[in-house]
Amino acid sequence: MIQYRRVYLEEFALFFKNKFPDMQTESLFEAAKGCTVGCGGRYSVAVFPRSFTELIEVVDFCIAEGKRYFVLGNGSNVLPSDGENEAVLIFTKKLVGGSFGQNPLVYAGVQISTFLNDCEKHGKSGAEFLAGIPSTVGGAAFMNAGAHGKRFDEIVKNVIVYKDGELHSYPKEECGYSYKHSRFMDEGGVIFAVIFNLEETDSATVRRRRKEHIEARAWLPKGKSMGCVFKNPDGVSAGQLIEGAGLKGLRIGGAVVSDVHANFILNDGGATSKDIKTLIGIIKNSVYAQYKIRLEEEIRYL
Repeated sequence: MIQYRRVYLEEFALFFKNKFPDMQTESLFEAAKGCTVGCGGRYSVAVFPRSFTELIEVVDFCIAEGKRYFVLGNGSNVLPSDGENEAVLIFTKKLVGGSFGQNPLVYAGVQISTFLNDCEKHGKSGAEFLAGIPSTVGGAAFMNAGAHGKRFDEIVKNVIVYKDGELHSYPKEECGYSYKHSRFMDEGGVIFAVIFNLEETDSATVRRRRKEHIEARAWLPKGKSMGCVFKNPDGVSAGQLIEGAGLKGLRIGGAVVSDVHANFILNDGGATSKDIKTLIGIIKNSVYAQYKIRLEEEIRYL
């Protein structure tokens, strides 16, 4: 069965390359290379669209062929599958650009660090709390990224999304934003760009605020991880619950609960996705047994 699937993946990868000869693709893509947790098996094709036209061509092709696909930015909040996987990975890293007028329009593939560089250059304030988050603009919009009590939706004016064959511009009020959630997580669609609502200030102020937020994140665990694994339940930190359950340092294979921040699971070397999933299950069961609180993942499974 494994050999059969591998042959099928190779045939589909070749078919895909022939279909899109001018597009940047990588066949039999090792997920560990594209996700910050550094584990996972092989996916049939990874594609790196360089324009909106290429993006919609790939998405429409996958839909027409009935092929599962996942859209990723930095792959920083996801856990890929082990083994051989027929899905297509669409990375937005090459979708960069935009404009920095009164309401900046930024393409989905722009790194948060690059976005903040432009905010600093143009004296646009409000996004500094994102400093240090290893995400693209599209990923942050999809997950409603947040830090230090602030959320991505607080600085959004519109999100531009390709869905059902059309380009939509959703005002923030129609994006279904809540804590670590957006309508795009439920309904699908591919985020192409975000229009921001930021404050006018000076570069020095943006630089100072950005530095403060980076320094506030300096204590977080280093190494291969997905960032925080679980959402914080109302009024309590998931990390504190995990620590209170005595799970810091718990290890399954190459996966270990961080001694620094218990809401981080580190790939300490050679971890499989199965190791991490097993550890997630133990954490959820242990926290519920002790506190009667059900932890909910904020990571996505591929």
